[in-house]
Amino acid sequence: MKIQKPPRLSRAFGRSSPGALCEPFSVTTTFAGDRCAVLAVAGDIDMATVAIFVECAETALAAGGALVVDLGEVAFCSGAGLRALRRVQWHADEAAVPVAWVVRTPPLWRLLRGTGVAGFACYRDRADALAALG
Repeated sequence: MKIQKPPRLSRAFGRSSPGALCEPFSVTTTFAGDRCAVLAVAGDIDMATVAIFVECAETALAAGGALVVDLGEVAFCSGAGLRALRRVQWHADEAAVPVAWVVRTPPLWRLLRGTGVAGFACYRDRADALAALG
């Protein structure tokens, strides 16, 4: 399943100048065997994209098995995006589904690890995340 949103204008404070074109947002779900879903996210996670991200993540969680959320192509995550990430982690915790987060960019790494948000198991690449989930 792949959902892609066309390019839009960024209005996020400090992200870029008004009128700058942003990368398209997409979420791709693949299944690594019977026991694990991989959600690959690309683009900015902000007010315009959180609903798509959460819907795709909740669909993957409902499929059962572990979940790897690959944020390697995410350059920016707003406050609304952080709340969406926490929501997905909370739903996974409630369903007793293990989640591994793949974070490659330093700003996003600092956001997830530095905000003191408990429960995020972060890895630098997808192979490490998949190995951690078994």
